[in-house]
Amino acid sequence: MQCPPSRLAGVFAPWFLVLASTVAPTFGQGSDDCASAQVISGTGLFLFDNALATKDGNDVGCPMARDVWFRWDATISGNVTVASCGRTTVDTTIAVYGGTACPNGAPLACGDDACGLQSELVFPALIGQTYLIRVGTWDFAISGGDGFIEITPGGSTGGCPSPSVGPNITAGDLDSAIAYGDQAGTSAYSFATSACNMGDAELVWIGASEQHPVVGHNVYRYENGRFEQLGMGWVKHGFAALQRDLCCTCIPSSTIASLGVGCSDPYSASLNGTQHTLGPRTEINAFSGQVAWPIGSQVTVPPSTTILDRRVQVPTGAMDPALHPGAVYIVEAVYASPDDAQAGNSYDNASYRPYRRTGSVFQGAFDIQPIGVTERGLPALHAWTRLSTSAQLHEVRLPGEGSFWVASDAIDEGGGTWRYEMAVFNMNSDRGAAALAVQAGASARDMEMTFPRSHSGDPRSNAPWTPAIINGRAVWSAPSYVVDPNANGILWGTTYSFSFRSDSPPVDSTGTLVLFRGQGPATISVPLRAPKESSAPTTSIVCDAEPNSGGTVGRMLPGTFSATSQTMDLVASGLPVGSIGLVLASRQSGFSPLAGGSAGNLCLGGAIGRSVGAFTRIADGAGEFLVTADLSSIPQPNGTVPVQPGQTWYFQAWHRDGGTSNFTTALSATF
Repeated sequence: MQCPPSRLAGVFAPWFLVLASTVAPTFGQGSDDCASAQVISGTGLFLFDNALATKDGNDVGCPMARDVWFRWDATISGNVTVASCGRTTVDTTIAVYGGTACPNGAPLACGDDACGLQSELVFPALIGQTYLIRVGTWDFAISGGDGFIEITPGGSTGGCPSPSVGPNITAGDLDSAIAYGDQAGTSAYSFATSACNMGDAELVWIGASEQHPVVGHNVYRYENGRFEQLGMGWVKHGFAALQRDLCCTCIPSSTIASLGVGCSDPYSASLNGTQHTLGPRTEINAFSGQVAWPIGSQVTVPPSTTILDRRVQVPTGAMDPALHPGAVYIVEAVYASPDDAQAGNSYDNASYRPYRRTGSVFQGAFDIQPIGVTERGLPALHAWTRLSTSAQLHEVRLPGEGSFWVASDAIDEGGGTWRYEMAVFNMNSDRGAAALAVQAGASARDMEMTFPRSHSGDPRSNAPWTPAIINGRAVWSAPSYVVDPNANGILWGTTYSFSFRSDSPPVDSTGTLVLFRGQGPATISVPLRAPKESSAPTTSIVCDAEPNSGGTVGRMLPGTFSATSQTMDLVASGLPVGSIGLVLASRQSGFSPLAGGSAGNLCLGGAIGRSVGAFTRIADGAGEFLVTADLSSIPQPNGTVPVQPGQTWYFQAWHRDGGTSNFTTALSATF
């Protein structure tokens, strides 16, 4: 759903110049009364004028206003496209119904905002049959007007071009914002969103039940190299699905209790800010898709008494242009849905869009509105890599559970000091995380962290994590779930940011994320930019890897280095659990796709040695295995050789992957 911009003036007359060199249009305006729909036939351009039209009839599954009606007699069989794209400036919505009876149910097809504010739909026609074509304005459009619809043979009714298997919900668009005002230094907001079903099956959307999607919104700020989540709201519980085509060609469901294949459903900012329909995120298991109903059935929910309650809450000062003149703001929508999760499609449920401060203030809150475009299926952390060329972003999936996205950057502050910035976003893991450890380097100091505050009666703690330097590592930690079930863990749909300063330069390194609750591995390795250990090699992740059967990308990461024993640990992560693997080594990099019949890329060249540190290893429950490389005896085809100072070596893990094999990324190490 779009908020209508100012209309362009004087656009109707040029149509006659365009049409003079194309097909001659059939003039008329359509009937304001469904029962006396204007008869048209064939293909081509047909004039409509709904400037003075009223709404006639039901609009189940395709809401609109100011509608006019055409009765179209099909002269062809097959798919037929009806579109207003490029033919009007009216914010149109189009629907097609079978037969001549004025409809009471959902249309055969509905089109809205397929090309800006104009519309397009495709439906299967049968020669000799009669169809009703309804041309209206978007439900909340300011006014109607005139223009043309074009009827052409052909078009696809197949949903999205490359649909996921099963239902797959993602945020197709973020749009207008509402600022509700400030209270005691906190501002409340809500944002318009459109959900899209990018899968090949309908998505269940039953209100007042446990079978519907929920959507939460987050606000971020990027400033001076730091990316942090400023605030979040409770989740909006969905209650009915319209059938629009924002993302793909919509095959509408026959009921508002499902979102059709390729279809979209819009919720306005005011709807997403309706307080009694918002529930705490702690009642949602984003990995399984379990949605608690009714709201408050698992967590005590106090009533809403102020403008802030349950809505997206942001510290007002964090939005102040006088305090943050160069800041960039990002808004993120993240969905959870039962059948989406059960189909294994909950890894692309976040989307984001940049927003700008308008200069307006409403009751103390700074107004913001969208700019740019919505980046679908990616978390807001992705924006960091566009704002900083040195920032890195990696998705890390926990085998048999959800995924985290980890971003990091190193800022050279001069004088031999670097500031390390890191952030962890929990996409859909119900286990969450409660500690992060990363190599600290020399003179580590100024440890900080930021996170979005729980509010409105959500029982989760807002206590900051405890910072410490332990055995040369910077560590932030919260109490475990066993100690405090409501401790401040990184639960789904939230991002926690960490930073510190060090006098050591950056390398591609390995952090350890400690999981908050649940069964399985207690930790998982994550790739991060971090300070170089004293006398350790300079390491970097090189060469792309192909996703494996576990749904993630395997990585070769550096572990502990010992100058005394001349050893270096190498961690193969992101592997299918139980897969057998080994580590390869070479003095040369290379690139051989599908090497030896593998599903992955061999990133080494020249003389390649096998089985560094061991013959084979088996990936554990975290999808990892570790080998310790003896740097005095690296395997090569004709025996072992020692690593010499100044040399660069490349390491990569090969592993079994279902019925084939695969490779991780490669690790470059300069000694």
